[in-house]
Amino acid sequence: MALGVTLLILFSALIHSIWNVQLKKSQDPFKFLINIATCAWVIFTPYSIFKLFTSTISPEAVIFIFLSFIIHFFYFIFLGKAYSKFELSLVYPIARGLSVFLIPIYGIFILSETITKFALMGCFLIFYGIILTGSISHNYFTSINGFKKLFNSGVILALSIGLVISLYSLADKQASGGVDPILFVWFTDTSCILLFFYYQKRNKDYISYFSSNFKKLIVPGISQFMSYAIVIYAYSTTFLSYAGTFREVGTVFGAIFAKIFLGENFTVKKTVGIVFIISGALLISIF
Repeated sequence: MALGVTLLILFSALIHSIWNVQLKKSQDPFKFLINIATCAWVIFTPYSIFKLFTSTISPEAVIFIFLSFIIHFFYFIFLGKAYSKFELSLVYPIARGLSVFLIPIYGIFILSETITKFALMGCFLIFYGIILTGSISHNYFTSINGFKKLFNSGVILALSIGLVISLYSLADKQASGGVDPILFVWFTDTSCILLFFYYQKRNKDYISYFSSNFKKLIVPGISQFMSYAIVIYAYSTTFLSYAGTFREVGTVFGAIFAKIFLGENFTVKKTVGIVFIISGALLISIF
């Protein structure tokens, strides 16, 4: 990848990890996620409406924007179930790991991308590194009881989320060249607005949470929104196989910030996983 694109994705990964750490700290991660997305949607609405009437969106981009919107809707629904029922440190690496595994496959066989052997090796290193940074033990795969414990821990839901992430990444890549990145994210995050009002109607506390915590939601909201917009821009300049996997270097930043701000331990397994992710990222960026 070009140096400029590499640095942009690194910055995207950095700010993505900032809101992700705050997500882990929150008492209700799903409510926090919906509210920061809603906050950013409100902040970027003036710019997005301006671009909607002053820029041209290609017909192909309209189709894939709509597809990404629909897929994101299911992504947030699945994520809500995962956050409410299962351990985040197990579900998250499985979901992100599967998406990293599938994205190069989509790039090669659907988008006809040609990637180097070293870059492909980098994709697999990032995939395995993400798995190692989570709480998944190899003991899960060595016995029947281990498999049962894994499935009871939400692995099916995690795999569903991973599949959804890979599919919206594919739609995002197809739309990226025909729409302003910020306008694109504004469209897709409208799914969060619908969910915000759905849960407000059901739980009656989303609007009060939003209004009382608005200032605290601004930084993570803008971080979430802009980290995604930067990736959309990157998709328009390079292969999905490269940008879609390289962005997962954010897992490294997340692990470091979790150590600093949340006091999480740096186990040997997590350290090895971080080394794998960094090595994979270097292979993609250099080759």
